Amino acid sequence: MTPSRLERSVARRTGDPLSVIRRLGFQARPGRRDELEAENLHLAVRCPFCGADVPLPSAPCGPPALAGCGRCDVEFEYAAAELFAAGPGLGTRPHRRVHSA
Repeated sequence: MTPSRLERSVARRTGDPLSVIRRLGFQARPGRRDELEAENLHLAVRCPFCGADVPLPSAPCGPPALAGCGRCDVEFEYAAAELFAAGPGLGTRPHRRVHSA
């Protein structure tokens, strides 16, 4: 996947402008090209109670204000700096942490 294709895919999935995604500097992680297709990427946040990776649903207006952990059965607020791009499946480790400016 080319860098521009990855950036466009992440922008489409998150609902964020392409300029924001480019500024954040997403990069494909070497050695896992098979898992980095756009349909396999999602934004996630770590549950503050159990530490599980909680995927966030994609929406045209961006990620929701609350994340819901299925393990703890709770919803919680999160900061933009806590978001990360995760690969396929629940519980996979992020390949690129997202930091807000």
